[in-house]
Amino acid sequence: MKRLIVVFFLSVTILFSLSCKPSIAADPLMVFCGAAFKRPMEDITKLYQQRTGGRVDVAYGNLSMLLSQILLSRQGDVLVAPSPEIMERALEKKVVESESIRNIAYLVPTINTRKGNPKNISGLKDLARPGIRVGLANPEIVYIGAVAAEIIENNLSGDEKIALQQNIVTYVEDFNKLATLIVLNHVDAIIGMHFLEGWYPDKVSTVKLKPAEVSRIGSAQAAVVTHTAKKAMAGSFIDFLASDEVRAIFRKYHYFGTTQEAFSWVGEAVPVKENVAPAKGGRTGR
Repeated sequence: MKRLIVVFFLSVTILFSLSCKPSIAADPLMVFCGAAFKRPMEDITKLYQQRTGGRVDVAYGNLSMLLSQILLSRQGDVLVAPSPEIMERALEKKVVESESIRNIAYLVPTINTRKGNPKNISGLKDLARPGIRVGLANPEIVYIGAVAAEIIENNLSGDEKIALQQNIVTYVEDFNKLATLIVLNHVDAIIGMHFLEGWYPDKVSTVKLKPAEVSRIGSAQAAVVTHTAKKAMAGSFIDFLASDEVRAIFRKYHYFGTTQEAFSWVGEAVPVKENVAPAKGGRTGR
């Protein structure tokens, strides 16, 4: 009888342990990520999973939508945002832990055209030329849309702004859709980011803005979501994002790993806001 009881409890223990393993493996790290990082993040998460065995699921979109998702669901482990201004909004809404914020990459606004620049667009004022189809991101909800609005407001005359407004074909709600406008030949130019040619080397060309026209460069940041039940794993993933190995992946897709790299490409130092609340010993990427 005692032997039967022992066998019974051993069987229950084995079944319980086996049933637990799939649930652990099936409980991935949930990352909410700005759409502007989709290409490198796919490589980064694949490498992280190979190294650690931990699964990573990523939801991409504009940050307004992602912040709303986190607030409504009270779920998520890591937030990746394209700028400290957006991370500050996350802090104000108590979405992320301030001490966890790390800088991970830098991005510069540019004009992007179809490969070979068939409309011979040489600068910002050319977007106001008759017949140029222009696509922009929605400035209310997309980071590059807000930056583009600043650039237009600060550098074009009243008449040029009116002419450019007449050329705008559409406003889109995230960076992936902005990139697709060029790739699918729906527009002749967008105000996008310098790295887009790294995403689509056979489809996209880059036209630099003048240094004085670059109102600011983006400092991409990652932080631990306050609702996470996997704080240690989330912190480990953010350390991985800030590592030299991952900077190499960002550089592969033409993102900048340091402010010096960004300034060198622009031609001079331009405004950049970095870590709003750096972790002790955290690197800023400088």
